[in-house]
Amino acid sequence: MSGLVCDVMTREVLVARPETTFRELVRLIEDHHVHALPVVDELGRVLGIVAESDLLKEGLTEEHVRTYLQHRGRVRPAGTMAGDMMTSPAVTIDQSQSLSQAARVLHQRHIGRLPVVEHDGRLIGIVTRSDLLTVFLRTDEDLLVAVQEAIAAVDDSPSPTISATVDDGVVVLQGSAPLLSQLMVVGDRVRRVPGIVHLDVKATAAIDDVHPAMASSSPSSGSTPPSAPFPTTTDYRITQKTEQ
Repeated sequence: MSGLVCDVMTREVLVARPETTFRELVRLIEDHHVHALPVVDELGRVLGIVAESDLLKEGLTEEHVRTYLQHRGRVRPAGTMAGDMMTSPAVTIDQSQSLSQAARVLHQRHIGRLPVVEHDGRLIGIVTRSDLLTVFLRTDEDLLVAVQEAIAAVDDSPSPTISATVDDGVVVLQGSAPLLSQLMVVGDRVRRVPGIVHLDVKATAAIDDVHPAMASSSPSSGSTPPSAPFPTTTDYRITQKTEQ
């Protein structure tokens, strides 16, 4: 899964304060059709998060709101404000993290959303499971434009030697590059384009300047770069022996 958290996160986030009451929390969640609210302090730093499940804990009645939190090794009933009911500390993520990392955290922690914070803990957005999927709704036409821009960032000549096609989210790179290192840079930039389902590199390189010893001993063999963050075919091909 390519792209960064900042590419898909929601920047206008509905929040609660520690003193937000139970009924206010319910009203905010219902009126705005959200499933959780980050709880922030006066500086916008994330203190915790209140989810629908926190409002429906076992023991919750109309007369007395009860939730169960670990406090100094004891389970205690909490009050009726966000600061009492929130899960703290909240699991957060940096906007520069990859979508793959965000998906991994959501899966491992069994949660549906991640507040996005600055280095000082201030809330700047939120990313959900559905946000991670919307990136794959880009049309092939939009993807092709983005892929061509990624190629041009490496090869800005009037006639780039590497071309691309996109079919149902699958990108195929064709053509040739003088050096394997240049081809690998192009492949790395392209695979970072948000929305790509699969990348197949069929382009070739004339000279293997990355693994010269390998190229010298086996002219026709290809070399494989580090693994990609999503399914990809990276069989980089060398078209001739490295010049000595």
